[in-house]
Amino acid sequence: MHFLTPLLLVLPVLSSPIQNPLKKPETSLPVVFWHGLGDTYSGNGLGQIAEKINSTYPGTFTHSIYLDKDPSKDRNMGFFGHVDSQVMFGG
Repeated sequence: MHFLTPLLLVLPVLSSPIQNPLKKPETSLPVVFWHGLGDTYSGNGLGQIAEKINSTYPGTFTHSIYLDKDPSKDRNMGFFGHVDSQVMFGG
């Protein structure tokens, strides 16, 4: 009987839908990107990540924050902008 005790403790966990990593959620949360230094909101890397997210979780809203629509100015803002005011602007 003692050999069944661990199995009885594990069965509820195995049957729980939360514990199933293969089951995709029916809805997903939005994903917001804020690029790092030297990148832009329209960079290929962020675009590829957004595509991967949407291919894995179709219909997921993705948005890349920008401080200027001009990618060159947006990149410069990452180097020369004041972070506190950028957070207020982006948030």
